[in-house]
Amino acid sequence: MKIGINLWPQNTTWARLRETALLVDRLEFDSLWVWDHFYSIQGDTHRPNLEGWQLQAAYAAITKNVRIGCLVSGVTHRNPAVLANMATTLDNISGGRAILGIGAAWNAQEHNAYGIDLGTPGERSRRFAEAAKIVRGLVDGERVTYSGRYYEMVNAEVLVRPIQKRLPIMIGGGGEKRTLRTAARYADLWHGYGPVTQLEHKIAVLREHCLEVGRDPAEIEPWAGRWVVLRDDLKDAQRHLERVQQHHAQSSPQEAFTGSADEIAEKLAAYANVGVKGFIIAFAEPFDTETIERLATEVRPRLRELVPA
Repeated sequence: MKIGINLWPQNTTWARLRETALLVDRLEFDSLWVWDHFYSIQGDTHRPNLEGWQLQAAYAAITKNVRIGCLVSGVTHRNPAVLANMATTLDNISGGRAILGIGAAWNAQEHNAYGIDLGTPGERSRRFAEAAKIVRGLVDGERVTYSGRYYEMVNAEVLVRPIQKRLPIMIGGGGEKRTLRTAARYADLWHGYGPVTQLEHKIAVLREHCLEVGRDPAEIEPWAGRWVVLRDDLKDAQRHLERVQQHHAQSSPQEAFTGSADEIAEKLAAYANVGVKGFIIAFAEPFDTETIERLATEVRPRLRELVPA
């Protein structure tokens, strides 16, 4: 199973993000993730949050090993042709390590404050399907002419070509009728949250959509994610979660998998056993470098034993 690290950019500094990102790269995790928000989204939302695409470019320039992605970019924030240009440029900066994460967007506070139309859930899903189709075509090198409800393109091209033969698109979201169908058409990776049984069900639905649209389900990697605090003493894990809660003014501690290296490996392996190929673990200031290091040195070897390639 691949392991990615998501460093929350809220209530922190570039210096702290840079330091932790370099650690993640040295430890050779599969991927390093940001999010695409303009306000903090946990705890006190009126606190600073560093912009995700700027961070991706910076990470791409300073790292050597990890893949770089956004979990995920709301398509409402940028025209899809602009987003496709940003992604292929990121692939060049990173030497072919970019992942383009996209989703329908959800944060009403940000949209209302910035004057960006979010729309109803149905509108978001329909707009997302149009944007995903356009983005897929453009990053794949097509010249796109498109006339839809939300977007108009006339001979649109992205002339900066990615280094990767196929720049991978990750689609985030669990809507079974529309989002997963869009993922079946255009995604290389799909990301969802929830317990093992929920992910197992979502993967089955995604496979059904793949068969309906004529796509091999094996072409799409399912990913999941959650917080992890690795400690041999559960009281130490709880103390760390309380420090995070206090720093971000959250109403309660973050829900997380806690336990020893063996316990965490077994929890991640349970996801792998239902078809999850990658797991993104979230961290926020104060960044838990003990867990990051032990994931690499203790959990990853144990996972290889539990989940043979």
